[in-house]
Formats: sequence, structure tokens, C-alpha cells
Amino acid sequence: MLQAIVLGAAQGLTEFVPVSSSAHLVLLPFLLRWRIPSLAFDVAIHLGTLVALLVYFAPDLLRMLAGATRAAVGRGNEGDRLQGRLVLLLAAGTVPAAAVGFFLEGFVEDLFERPAVTAALLLGTAALIVSAEAVNRRRPPERRRDMAGVGWRDAVVIGLFQALAIAPGISRSGATISAGLYSGLTREAAARFSFLLSIPAILGAALVAVPDVPPGTDWGPTIAGAAVAAVFGFAAIAFLLRYLRTRTMLPFAAYCVALAVVALAVVAVR
Repeated sequence: MLQAIVLGAAQGLTEFVPVSSSAHLVLLPFLLRWRIPSLAFDVAIHLGTLVALLVYFAPDLLRMLAGATRAAVGRGNEGDRLQGRLVLLLAAGTVPAAAVGFFLEGFVEDLFERPAVTAALLLGTAALIVSAEAVNRRRPPERRRDMAGVGWRDAVVIGLFQALAIAPGISRSGATISAGLYSGLTREAAARFSFLLSIPAILGAALVAVPDVPPGTDWGPTIAGAAVAAVFGFAAIAFLLRYLRTRTMLPFAAYCVALAVVALAVVAVR
């Protein structure tokens, strides 16, 4: 039960904070000599973070649904058309990750059994964050766009970076927020679009994995882990959106480097 709670908390926090939840789900059991979590547990804690997203963004999702519906039947105003456009942008951004997941599923699954590769890719997350912050720092504030300024190119670029995050160690939020900064979005807009884009990604990955869940799951720790992931995930979303209004992601890059160095050192010793 303790392992379930710790891993659930790690998933909830690191799914949205840019330090790679997949890296933590690989490296924490490796470093602590815990058994690898079951597929059922992995699916459950991801669904927990999905619940956090749906609850936190419920007003946004309802507004998008209502606006897109009114726009589709020709009864919408300019705001409704913007909501409908956002739905289409999220759909476009989802395609790259879905394609990579479909064609490279077996290859990516093998990476989850290689802690050294995960640690090395965590360094890649740090590099993405540092470079994106450097680009953003050089861009004048008046040239940074909010959510209303997200375009098709932005959606595709952010979607491509989300596809990279299928590999363990590449933070999904770190990669997609960095892509948003590269594209000229504000940190808060990049994070908000990133979180909305993660909803179909997490749901799709969970639905694909559900048929492979074997019978005989110990549901007590599994449900506990999912509940903890939901609570910590909600807190992480609220924290990061508030944090990024005035601060950079560089402390998270430093954390990624530190965790990667520790993991690689342990791999070398063992």
C-alpha cells in the first residue's frame, strides 16, 4: 500500500510538473528496489490524473463544448467560433502522439525496462526546457501570444513534441510547454494548451492498455494509487499554472539533471 501511495503521488505531481512522470515510475522502483508496478496500476494512476484534468478544466471544457456546438449549427458568435476552433486545434495536436503510439508501441515499451536510457532522456527534458526558456527570454513580451493567439502551426508543433514524450524520461508537460515557448506563446498559455492537449492523450493511452490488463488485480492499492494521483495531480495543475505566470521552468530542468545523475550513478554501481 505504501508503494501504491508513493507512486500515485509521484504520478500526480510529475504528470503535470515538467520533470517526467514516466521517468519517476521507472526510476523510483529501480532506486528503491521495489517491484515494477502492474499494468492495471499504471492504467489506474493515469486515469487518476485524467480525473484531475477533467475536474480542474471542467469550466473550460463545458465552454468549449457549448461554443463548438453553437458554432457547428450556425448559431454561434465570435467567441463560440473561437471555442470551436480550439477543439479542432486540440484534435490536430493529438494526431502525432496517436500515430507514434500506434507504430512504435513495442519499441517504446522496451525503453521502460532500461533505467539508464530513461535517465539519459531525462537530461533531454532538461535541455528542452533550458533552450525554450532561452528563446522565450529573447522574445519581447509584446510578441508573446495568449490562448486566443494559438494557431494551427502551434498545435502541430506542440503535438509533435507531445509525441516525443511517449518515451520514458521525456516530460510530456516539459516538452509541450517548451514547444509552446518556441512557438511564441506565453508560459501560461503554453501550459494551459499543454494540459488540455493531454486529456485525449491520457484517455487514449489508457483505453488502449485496458484490454491487456490481466485478471487478479489487487484493487485496494490500485484504487488508492489512483485516488492519490488525482488529488496530487489537481494540486500540481493549479500550482504550475500559477507559478508560470511569473517564473521560469529552469528549477525543474535542474531537478531533471540531478535525478538523472543519481540514477546513472546507481546504474553504474549496480
